[in-house]
Amino acid sequence: MDIDLKALRSAIAAEISRREYEHDAGRADPAEGALSPGRGLQDVVGAFEPVDLESCLPEAPPEPSPAPPTQDEARAEARARGLYHRIRNSFLGKYLGHPRVTGLLMRARQRPGGATLKNVAVLVLKAVLLRIPGLRRVVHILAALRRLPERLAGLEHLGAYLRSMGLQVQDQVNQGLYSHALAVQQNEAHLLRRIRYLEQELRRQRQIAAVSPEPSPGGESAAAPAAIPPDFYVAFEARFRGSREQIRERLAANLRHVRTLPALGRYPVLDIGCGRGEWLQLLAEEGIDAQGIDTNPDMVRTCNEMGLKVSQGDALEHLSQLPDASLAGLTALHVVEHVPTDVLIRLVDEALRVVRPGGLVLFETPNPENLIVGACNFYLDPTHRNPLPPAFLAFLLEARGFERVEIERRHPGDASLLGADPEIALPKAVADLLCGPLDYAAMGYVP
Repeated sequence: MDIDLKALRSAIAAEISRREYEHDAGRADPAEGALSPGRGLQDVVGAFEPVDLESCLPEAPPEPSPAPPTQDEARAEARARGLYHRIRNSFLGKYLGHPRVTGLLMRARQRPGGATLKNVAVLVLKAVLLRIPGLRRVVHILAALRRLPERLAGLEHLGAYLRSMGLQVQDQVNQGLYSHALAVQQNEAHLLRRIRYLEQELRRQRQIAAVSPEPSPGGESAAAPAAIPPDFYVAFEARFRGSREQIRERLAANLRHVRTLPALGRYPVLDIGCGRGEWLQLLAEEGIDAQGIDTNPDMVRTCNEMGLKVSQGDALEHLSQLPDASLAGLTALHVVEHVPTDVLIRLVDEALRVVRPGGLVLFETPNPENLIVGACNFYLDPTHRNPLPPAFLAFLLEARGFERVEIERRHPGDASLLGADPEIALPKAVADLLCGPLDYAAMGYVP
């Protein structure tokens, strides 16, 4: 069966109240006995269902400890205890033990004067009145209005506390912002001093490089004049040469020429002016032993961080220190346009000496047969000296002793210049001059 926990709690509280009241009354006048009550009065008490006084009465605000009772109140309390004791020992005693009756007496005992008939009657009257529809709501409103000044005072105290906390938080935030601003100011002064020092050091290095002998070309990026800082040329290539993925895609066409070299696997391939190392990466991915050389320290550092075998130095000096027939092949991609003709001839002669018989020498350079390249784009790089026509570079390789010399034109120009309308299309000869290959490769084999 189901148990009403609320009713059970009420019964237990009433029983505790009854026993406490009887204990207090027993100390004033010991019990002498109890009589058997009559059945009629028990039925009346059992049928009477008063309102739960705990739920009907408004919640009383906390009050200070009650003052000690006066003599009159003490005498009234003693008389009430004596009356309760006498009635409890009469035939009505059993009915006074009902939970609701004992609870009513405990509530009356807590009022000024104790458990008198007046206090009991007042409590019963309040309970009856609160059963009237809407009256309980009115009582609660009146109780809330009675406590309203106290609550407003509490809200004012809370507002003052929050304002005090806000001032404290604002003060802490201001102190933190001041500390951060001071730290930023100090860091800014330190950075300005550091920048001035680096500018002075850069000017000093440029002066040293300006009075030093002009190095021979070592590559596309390293062949720049000494007056051009290395970091400037790195930024220049990042802007105008293209991304690493684009360069790797273009240079992949050279792999088919390198894979068939007879000395591959026993001797390395040397790349002059390796720059950012895209070509060396492709060779390493093919399992080919490849080395690079460049005079730009920033480029060399970048390649070394990627695990590539790159050293800093001059190309002709490096080749002069290599023994005869010590390379399987030699490549120089966009290098020869940076050097004067006499240096280019020495570079070709050294390549013929250090590459093994059957080995390959490959030079890639901008194609001046494309008028846009020869007249404009070639001079975008301030380190370029002069365009090299394909016929001249092929003649140079043949004249210095290479055989099976080939010219391979690469990277078609911008086809959008031809126009989408076939009626206004340019003649083929003119189209080849404007939209022909942007670069070409000159290849020769050592006999």
